[in-house]
Amino acid sequence: MALRVLFLGSGLDGVSWRFRIAQYLAPLRATGIQADVADLHRPLGERLRVLRSAARYDVVYLHRALLSPIEQGWLRRSAPRCVFDFDDAIMVRDSAARRFDSWQRRRRFARAVRGAGTVVAGNAYLAGWAARYGAATTIIPTAVDLSPYPLDRREEGAPVVGWMGTRPNLMYVRTLLPALARLATRRPQITIRIVSDGTLDAPGLPLRNTPWSLADEVADLRSFQVGIMPLPDDPWTRGKCALKILQYFAAGVPVVCSPVGANLDVVEHGRSGYFAASPDEWVARLEELLDDPVRRRRFGACGRATVEQRFSVPATLPQLLRALAP
Repeated sequence: MALRVLFLGSGLDGVSWRFRIAQYLAPLRATGIQADVADLHRPLGERLRVLRSAARYDVVYLHRALLSPIEQGWLRRSAPRCVFDFDDAIMVRDSAARRFDSWQRRRRFARAVRGAGTVVAGNAYLAGWAARYGAATTIIPTAVDLSPYPLDRREEGAPVVGWMGTRPNLMYVRTLLPALARLATRRPQITIRIVSDGTLDAPGLPLRNTPWSLADEVADLRSFQVGIMPLPDDPWTRGKCALKILQYFAAGVPVVCSPVGANLDVVEHGRSGYFAASPDEWVARLEELLDDPVRRRRFGACGRATVEQRFSVPATLPQLLRALAP
């Protein structure tokens, strides 16, 4: 009989669900696995009915959702085996908070990992958190489906320094605005393009805000000549899984990024991108790539190869199959 797996999440339209779960469903089904999905973003009574349905499956794969004690108990009684998957530092508050520590978050996180037979973490930092609570943990990095990304790479028009991300993460780009202003003064031909569900206001900068859409995502990424990912080094950002960089790389775009968290595992400094830790470094590294199209192409090709070999769906699917195996 085929392995029966129920994938559970709270809200199935988020970025994390798309890259951690949704893009694997078809490949899993192609191996013969029955991969079903249920959304916990519903009233409590309906949530409990979903959790009770776990008894019909061999494995319940719970993505990020931190259940209440009652819900955790129902799941434990119903599910023969539970896997808990997470890809952010959900046990602390994010970078916008005055204090990162939250005993409520830590308690809910501890309950989630202790209630799982296996924990799947997006990077080593997150795996270390799960290990504190005695969880049997495996690391499966966030991956990108390369099929929508063409191999050819053409650059047209004025140089574009690009960033793609969600509205809350615009706070990280704001910290880089003084360096980008210096860069624009020295390279007045550039455009700084922000693709997001929010907008960035920076008077005096050659800034172009573009609303994010799934239909245009790949084309927008391919319009960048250099992708950026600035981050502070804090307990929240160390848990990030470098998805932004992986998308840049999938599009053949070199990067300049902060040496924080999973960025250090994904980017090869001087081969697929550059790390920058100060405003001077940001300006210098961006100038190097903007001024050298040969280097951009070489770095972009290296980044694409990195995704193909380590961070694509085919590269990570065997790891997921091992996590699901009885």
